[in-house]
Amino acid sequence: MNQPQLLSISRNHKWSNLPTSSGVYWWYFPPTALEQLRISEFCNVEKLKLRTALDGRICLYHGLAKNLAQRVEWHAAQKLTFSCLESGFLSTFRLTLLALNEIDYSGGDVEINNYFDDLSLSWKSTNTREEAELIERSELHGEYHYPLNIQGNKRPELLNYINLLKVIRKNYKRRNIYL
Repeated sequence: MNQPQLLSISRNHKWSNLPTSSGVYWWYFPPTALEQLRISEFCNVEKLKLRTALDGRICLYHGLAKNLAQRVEWHAAQKLTFSCLESGFLSTFRLTLLALNEIDYSGGDVEINNYFDDLSLSWKSTNTREEAELIERSELHGEYHYPLNIQGNKRPELLNYINLLKVIRKNYKRRNIYL
């Protein structure tokens, strides 16, 4: 795994500095995100083990990809169209951050992109998607907690927060589809 780097670097390189291989990736947030994203309100953060970068940022989300560059771009730069929101094709990570930050969907492209640009990203390339899936499963059931991962995240310490995320995302979607 490489050291996390600001996402804005990858955006400035038009994603060309990211590998096109399969792999896993980790998103790092400033520690203030624990309060800003309401994690500390619904979880005892003292009991959470969060992957921490050298600069003190904490990993709150991780995933796997068939193509790392494409997946990161999808999360961090997907155009906010109503058809994506309505069909469910919008990145779930992007939707979660839009909803938690209460960003207006109809004009929020710049705001959500700027939010992503302040995050850091690290990754590990793999030879196959299957290898990436093994790493992801190991991460979700391993020593670290990933509060923004909803699917497959059965950690009891995160249950209340994950339930909140589901409600917030559903309400956000409903509010923005039926304007």
